[in-house]
Amino acid sequence: MSVPGLAWLVALAAQGISGDPAAGKSVLEGKGGCLRCHSIQNQGGSLGPDLSEVGVMRTAASLRLALTDPDAEIYPEYLTIVAVTKQGEQIEGIRLNEDDISIQLRDVDGNLRSFLKDNLKDLRRELRSLMPSYASQLPAAEIDNLVAYLRSLKRAVVEPGGAGKRTRTIAPVSENLAWLTRPERDGDERPETLLDALQIPEGANVADLGAGAGYFTSRLARRVGPKGKVIAVEIQQTMLDLIGDDLKRRNITNVELVLAGERDPRLPEGALDLVVIANAYHEFSAPEAILAAVRRSLKPNGRMVVLEYRKEDVYTPLEPLHKMTLTELRAEIEPLGFQLDQLLDLLPMQHALVFTKQGP
Repeated sequence: MSVPGLAWLVALAAQGISGDPAAGKSVLEGKGGCLRCHSIQNQGGSLGPDLSEVGVMRTAASLRLALTDPDAEIYPEYLTIVAVTKQGEQIEGIRLNEDDISIQLRDVDGNLRSFLKDNLKDLRRELRSLMPSYASQLPAAEIDNLVAYLRSLKRAVVEPGGAGKRTRTIAPVSENLAWLTRPERDGDERPETLLDALQIPEGANVADLGAGAGYFTSRLARRVGPKGKVIAVEIQQTMLDLIGDDLKRRNITNVELVLAGERDPRLPEGALDLVVIANAYHEFSAPEAILAAVRRSLKPNGRMVVLEYRKEDVYTPLEPLHKMTLTELRAEIEPLGFQLDQLLDLLPMQHALVFTKQGP
């Protein structure tokens, strides 16, 4: 396991994370005892979740909360199960499998335990984590260091300095207006949940790149408010006309409509806090050129959010050409000067990736 260097310290400082990742690694492997229950790149225990990519799954605030108040946020699969046998033995663990007749647990020592329910005096689920709180076990500085190290765990899919190989076929630009405006789209994509998670501040400058019929444009305009600005970018003038008509109906005036070229989204340099690419990246005919332009357009702490329907999910109602895997996205985007900052695991059928730009 490598320890992040100066670039990571700079990136973490930009996020308001003051700890030292190298020192945090020592805490995790030493007095913290984290590897008794967790694993990192196949090293460690199996009682808790794997931490190899926890830096993209959890924010710094969420990681700190998990360390100091582990009962506050618990995934259902990690709720504590208490089984009491008829002989009075009490076993605590997490559930692995269960049916009407039996239950299989992994106990606190990492052992697999299987019970017939008829042989149990009591079986209950408790709304608490098996993980101890470190609030009183570690000083604040060591918790800072541990958070910094955990945030740095973002297993790369491409070696540093390498180049991603695009093996997929680039999809044609979609003109399917019925799909873009379908009544069930809100349920499929949960746009407000996504925008809540992004915490877009009022007054922000945002681009909706590949805006389509403007599904996110008006929502973004409301979020940034009258002091902010949204640039809706499209390669199809017909889509921009639809967006313009919709904005007039809604009396929204803080949106600029931009007709893009295939290699140039015509974004202002160094001016944007956020670029949203919703279900459009897979259609970019020159993705390297477009992302280079996006990178130039972002402020130093700016973010790029990429949404794509999951190719891993065979039930997603789209042809494979219009879906992408998480590995495909990371392998193509990260070598172009972007760092995956967070994976938002909150949408039913889509990947939601938040990137920041790396280097000068």
